[in-house]
Amino acid sequence: AALAPLADVGLDYLRLGQPVPTLSGGEAQRLKLAGHLAEAAQKKKGRKPALASTTQTADESGLLFLFDEPTTGLHFEDVATLLGAFNKLLEAGNSLIVIEHNLDVIAASDWVIDLGPEGGEEGGAIVIEGSAAEVRAHAASHTGAALRDYAAALEQTRGAVALVAEPRATYRQLVAPAIEIHHAREHNLKNISVSIPRDRFTVVTGLSGSGKSTLAFDIVFGEGQRRYLESLNAYARQFVQPASRPDVDGVFGIPPTVAIEQRTSRGGRKSTVATLTEIHPFLRLMYVKLGTQYCPDCQVPVTPQSFEAIVAQIQRELRGASAELLAPLVSNRKGLYTDLAKWARGKGHTQLRVDGEYLPTAKWPRLDRYKEHSIELPVGMLKVEPENEARLRELVREALAHGKGVLKVLELGKFGAVAVTFSTLRACPSCGTGFPEPDPRLFSYNAKHGWCPKCYGTGLKTTARVEDPDALDLGDAEDTVSSDETCPACEGARLNPVARAVRFRDRGLHQLATFPVHRAAEFFAELVLNERETDIGRDLLSEIR
Repeated sequence: AALAPLADVGLDYLRLGQPVPTLSGGEAQRLKLAGHLAEAAQKKKGRKPALASTTQTADESGLLFLFDEPTTGLHFEDVATLLGAFNKLLEAGNSLIVIEHNLDVIAASDWVIDLGPEGGEEGGAIVIEGSAAEVRAHAASHTGAALRDYAAALEQTRGAVALVAEPRATYRQLVAPAIEIHHAREHNLKNISVSIPRDRFTVVTGLSGSGKSTLAFDIVFGEGQRRYLESLNAYARQFVQPASRPDVDGVFGIPPTVAIEQRTSRGGRKSTVATLTEIHPFLRLMYVKLGTQYCPDCQVPVTPQSFEAIVAQIQRELRGASAELLAPLVSNRKGLYTDLAKWARGKGHTQLRVDGEYLPTAKWPRLDRYKEHSIELPVGMLKVEPENEARLRELVREALAHGKGVLKVLELGKFGAVAVTFSTLRACPSCGTGFPEPDPRLFSYNAKHGWCPKCYGTGLKTTARVEDPDALDLGDAEDTVSSDETCPACEGARLNPVARAVRFRDRGLHQLATFPVHRAAEFFAELVLNERETDIGRDLLSEIR
């Protein structure tokens, strides 16, 4: 279930289509946490996650998660929700290290590492490490003093105020395995040695500048990532610049590591809550399998079109024009297609139309195998006139046979060729426009097959001409061509008219993306499928719910 983890971390108010750059630092951290909770749930069910962590390779006992002050900006109720999410990670066999000052989080932890005694040059030493109760009893610990004052304040208001979460069972014994750090001297750390329990909830706390981030991120996370990179082969390592080795004598027992920091990368405008949590691919597939295609111009459902209707429409709309009939063989797929050219040559065809250009089948050039190609078989040319009706019927029949029910007609004029699609499978009964079979890429605003041709999937009005829309994806490149105004063509939907015209339960995918998570969860919980839909979408919907 992809929606449940978002509710578990208190993000059920976010819209599925909300761009990631609009999230706060705390929301971005919890959004990443939701993705890992989904992986943990799938692992618990014995299934391989849809997108496994790149660092989870050899160690099946779980990952080590590092969080940087995740309670910043959270209400007390949100803190309780966050602690519940932490418990789910622990139940899945993971380990947690959290840099935190929140006293409820410290009290709920298994192990506390208190750094200090002060900040800056006066920091970098271990004041105490142990349970929250042991820290509270330590006379020289600033954290201990804060815990004592907090406990006293709660005692005075007992019955009216309670901790947001009950402390976990006291962790009294440091049992193996543990992460052992020997003589760390990075930045202001004072040659400290620390044992951090595995499979437990550990808080690193202390005054600002006491060395918390240095210990958790520069040493633990940095060393974990460096070892992961060392496990790659030499070819892969040449593309990655490893972090410098921290100033420490040794780090032992470190598992695969995931860091969820406040200083998150900005991400692109095309990244949304649904794409980052892997809900969007399931929604795209749902619209392909269960959606109903409508004509974007006439707003009526498309239906099969008969052979006679196609011939009549060509005669009516192209009367007196020169036209070429093509059979679509490949639609936006990567490959060399040498065998396809050989097949066409064997059938007596001397040319194939590749991406709008005619190429010889006898001396077939080497195509770019990593580029998407559209290939059509030229069936024949004629002038659309009544005396050529028999020839037209022959060409239409042949094109439909090779194109598996789909054909294209190129109207050849002085200003170039204009292509019109006809289909015996999908056509508008009102205007006769034919449509290809829906593909998941039709509902992706990261692909030219699906994005709005005016804003290239950003949902924002473009301010400059885009030379290479495929390169328009992340970061500053978007800022150079996009404004903060909504795209007038798609009204912020990001998808092209054909994609927006596909509906499921009278809603387009772009409309479903405007739902907050809790509303989407209600929609899918209340969804009742008929027998056909159940056979097709049972497993798909279980992944979404």
